[in-house]
Amino acid sequence: MMNKILSLLVIILFVQAANVKAQEAWTLEKCITYALDNNITIKRQEVNNQLQQTKLDQSKLNRLPDLNGRTSYGLSYGYTWVQQAAQNIEVNNSSFSLGVGSSVDVFNGFNLSNKIKQNQIDLMATMALAEEIKNDISLRITSQYLQILFDKELLAIAEEQYEVTNQQVERSKKLVDAGSQAKGSYLEIKSQAAKEALNVTTQKNNLGLSLLNLAQLLDLEYVAEFDVISPVIPEVNEINLAKPVDVYKMAIDIMPEIKGANYNLQSSEVEVDIAKSGYYPRLSIDGSWGANAIWLEDDPDKINRPLGDQINSTKNLYIGATLNVPIFNKLQTRNSVKNARVRVIDANYALSQAKLTLRKEIQQAYADALAAHNKYISSNEAVESFKESFRYTEEKFNVGLVNSVDYNVAKTDFTRAQSNLIQSKYEYILRNKILDFYKGVPIQL
Repeated sequence: MMNKILSLLVIILFVQAANVKAQEAWTLEKCITYALDNNITIKRQEVNNQLQQTKLDQSKLNRLPDLNGRTSYGLSYGYTWVQQAAQNIEVNNSSFSLGVGSSVDVFNGFNLSNKIKQNQIDLMATMALAEEIKNDISLRITSQYLQILFDKELLAIAEEQYEVTNQQVERSKKLVDAGSQAKGSYLEIKSQAAKEALNVTTQKNNLGLSLLNLAQLLDLEYVAEFDVISPVIPEVNEINLAKPVDVYKMAIDIMPEIKGANYNLQSSEVEVDIAKSGYYPRLSIDGSWGANAIWLEDDPDKINRPLGDQINSTKNLYIGATLNVPIFNKLQTRNSVKNARVRVIDANYALSQAKLTLRKEIQQAYADALAAHNKYISSNEAVESFKESFRYTEEKFNVGLVNSVDYNVAKTDFTRAQSNLIQSKYEYILRNKILDFYKGVPIQL
């Protein structure tokens, strides 16, 4: 029994480890696909789509006639005239009735047809909202993914710089022990190494937080071993950005937020027609069939007729038409039309606002991408300059021509230039991906 329990525990641990392992080294495409398939916000919006689809289906079914059945049974006590006895006698009566009825609207001011049209438009609006949510999540994941790549490169630089300084610490200690260098210089370079060790820890923490943020965006259960793949990203050379006006012309036709605003405008326009249906007369056709029966509970003289005979003799059929003509309803219809027209104006403003927001976002993404590219070019030149300066200062420091302070300044300047270069690179990549996204290009690295 103990062996079986241990085996079961091993299997459970193996499965858990496999689950953790399966979350390692995710690509950007895998992250986006997983989020789109599992995100709760997206799933809730899909539920709203289903509800709107049901609403549309019901509006179509409302054109059909309804059919309702009825039945009743009752008891009465007291005096009743009995024809056979030619007198009032005290008896207990039972009564029974049944019937079916149906009605259908023949004309209602095009109310039903317009509601079907509106529900179809509203369904497309909810579907556009679902796409907008997916786009937002995709961009958030892309931004966080690039943040992880940025933090990884910063960590690599921090570790490299710490390793270089650590080597200088060992070299300086040997020189101090040999009496060829002052101990103060050794302590200063050792202090710099401690700072850079702290910087390595800080960068590791930043990377861990970035990975955690992405894992939480994905709603992953196991996050301890989560990691992403660092793809080979080509160097940024010549700028290749589409003009904002050209991007906007493409985005205006494909972005779901614009489609959704358009659908909302169309829905509000149909709402005006629905409100106007209150001005029209309403014509409906009704029909019913019914029958009833009554008998004495105490029937010593056997005067009760059979239930079937009574139903056959009392059945009746009714078919009729009803025309309701609105004359005065306290101006409710007029005010409903007025409010519907106001909502059309508001929907027009909402559409204009959505277009304006989209245009500003594209202009901002272009400006950010351009600025990041220019910063990258400048930072690249700065890196080469500070790299050469640091190499020269390091050579002089090794032969004792400069002190540790000058060495640390040159090294810090070189590290800062590298950080600025990496930051501008990933900023340019992100903004460029956003511009491509507005053009309908799928996000991938």
